[in-house]
Amino acid sequence: MAGILSHADFLKATRDVRMVPKETLLNETTKNTYFFFSKMMKGAEDSFRGGTKLVDKIQGSAAGTFSFYNPNDEFSPSQNDTLVPIEVNWAFGESHYVIIRETAALNSGDPNAYLDYVKSLEQACVVDTVNGMEEALWAGPNPDTMESSTATTREAYSIPCFVTRDGLEPSGSIDNATDPWSTIETVDPSNDTWFKNKFGTYTASDPTHAVTGLIPAFDDIVLQTQFETPDPLTKYSESESAQKNVIVTNRDGIVAYKKALRAVNDRMDSLQDPQIRGPQYEGVPLKYVAECDNLGWTDDKPDYLFLNLNYLKPFFHTGMYMDEVITDGGSKQPNSTVVYKFTWYNLLCRSRRRQGRIYSSD
Repeated sequence: MAGILSHADFLKATRDVRMVPKETLLNETTKNTYFFFSKMMKGAEDSFRGGTKLVDKIQGSAAGTFSFYNPNDEFSPSQNDTLVPIEVNWAFGESHYVIIRETAALNSGDPNAYLDYVKSLEQACVVDTVNGMEEALWAGPNPDTMESSTATTREAYSIPCFVTRDGLEPSGSIDNATDPWSTIETVDPSNDTWFKNKFGTYTASDPTHAVTGLIPAFDDIVLQTQFETPDPLTKYSESESAQKNVIVTNRDGIVAYKKALRAVNDRMDSLQDPQIRGPQYEGVPLKYVAECDNLGWTDDKPDYLFLNLNYLKPFFHTGMYMDEVITDGGSKQPNSTVVYKFTWYNLLCRSRRRQGRIYSSD
């Protein structure tokens, strides 16, 4: 009897055994960072809605009815309309996987099988859904697919739609947007100026400058995006005591901010040294989002997005979140099954003035 002459022959002649249990499936399709679920969905139990579209009413202006008077004066009351509706259409998403009965049968029942075939397909489908929504969260603004109610294929809004460099609707010249945009969530911020986000600039060539540098720009934009509710209005307005604030940037932005911190830490009361993990500004975390590396920002001139996620978050259709539909292959392919997962959702920004952005002026 001839012996096994090589290691390769030995591998072929023996049974394959996985190094980890079959329930553990290595997934190399995940992204560097995930912003969508980890931040935006935290504590968002109210993010499920029904109806034909997402609608909100916002008090965009004051009625201006307060005045002083003298006893026995005649008054001239008037009805004031200060509510402005914002409307967002549902975006319809789907992902799917195909089960071939022969392949599934050959990969089941054996404890030494590489992995459970159907489980791997379902995992890939869920990863596709999450990755797809994460990518959509940072897509370039496109009015034809995001704002238009007659779009052939409607896409969800992205964060750059709501946080622009001039506070208006996205522009192709400065926001890498597809023109023309005239409204955002059916509101024109040129007319309704309360629906403008805050913005500012810094000097990228001299980021540690005491006046035009990165840290002063942070100081200014944080003050611009902070809004307090007067005590008499607490029962009418929602509380901002548990704000979900975060500053988002790309890889260049994280590096630039850390360099600026190290350059001024001899003048700061609360030191930020290289060994401190995760830079912050006044307790607000500065987060790297991998998708921001693809937004077309100029190298070494990063943007910084100041987001209040109490007012910028996704809403899902109550009956269509990962809704599963199973179909067969019909009479011609009786051993094939297609499993669809449908998710209807969109991103809604209820307050743009609480969002901010700074970018390089040089």
